[in-house]
Amino acid sequence: MLGRHILGMTDFSADELRSLLALADRMKSGEDTHAYLDGTDLGLLFHVPSTRTRVSFQVAAAQLGGRSYTYGPDELRLANNETVEDTARVLSRYLSALVVRWYDMADYGAGHRRLRTMTEHASIPVINALDDEEHPCQVLADLLTLRERFGERLPERRVVYTWAYSSRQKTPGVLHSSLLAAALLGHHVTFAHPPGFDLDERYVKEAHSLAAASGARLDFCDDMAEAVRGADAVYVQSWKSLQLTGQDEWQARTRLADRWRVTEPLMALAAPDAPFLDCMPSNRGEEMDAEVKDGPRSLILEQAENRLHAQKALLAMVLGSTSGPGGAGASTAAGGGAGAFGEGEGR
Repeated sequence: MLGRHILGMTDFSADELRSLLALADRMKSGEDTHAYLDGTDLGLLFHVPSTRTRVSFQVAAAQLGGRSYTYGPDELRLANNETVEDTARVLSRYLSALVVRWYDMADYGAGHRRLRTMTEHASIPVINALDDEEHPCQVLADLLTLRERFGERLPERRVVYTWAYSSRQKTPGVLHSSLLAAALLGHHVTFAHPPGFDLDERYVKEAHSLAAASGARLDFCDDMAEAVRGADAVYVQSWKSLQLTGQDEWQARTRLADRWRVTEPLMALAAPDAPFLDCMPSNRGEEMDAEVKDGPRSLILEQAENRLHAQKALLAMVLGSTSGPGGAGASTAAGGGAGAFGEGEGR
């Protein structure tokens, strides 16, 4: 994976995902403390605000021995219409990698296209920190959190991803990346959403194609209670409608506010020990009740912490310097040896 762009989940193979999560486990436990980013400079370009992604990448770079620099678009000549192409070329001369968050809720797909343009003109790795179509970094942390709860039996468990009302429009990026990850790894997932809030058909088709090879089971329904009934984990996330626009979308969203919210009675339909997950930010009384978000089933803080460990593993595998045992950069780039990631990992 050295030097690779990471725009979405299909930039990983299933084996690479498993290797990355295993490395994240070792980093979190303190078993692996190698300074994989020694001497590297990580740029963080955030077109929209961020808490968990921005801070976790900053801390990840520092803990791995690297440096990080954060920019908003108003701080660069992007604010004066310098092109994305020129920005990518210039930043490539200064930085070791570039982490980018870019989306516009009024123009679905534009952020993803800009990131793809950056990859075409950057000579350094570009990592997607959330655009309007995918959020691979969040989903890596979610997978780590679910593995901690279910271990090797995770593929046998059914995880429900359900739409919920929010007064703020959000991208479907987490859902698309979750769908593709489940399809790659052979997991059983259910996606519940009201009519008119379907996921992007391109991602659904791609996931079904991947699932045919992995044995994943991908279910979709428009009944929140039926989806949650018997579920082994419940993940809430709001996202904008890709079918409705303007006032039609807003009216449909507000009509659903009371019925599409995760409550204690809804969670009671799930398996008795089913955890609740939410990538945040979210509002108590909108996507979920406070009793659910702050209750004993909630894993939201574990998810937030795991952003750090998953992103450390990602940076190590994409930028891994020669500071690891055996020289991660040299050995894995040449395609031979175990490098710093263990036997057969990090390829």
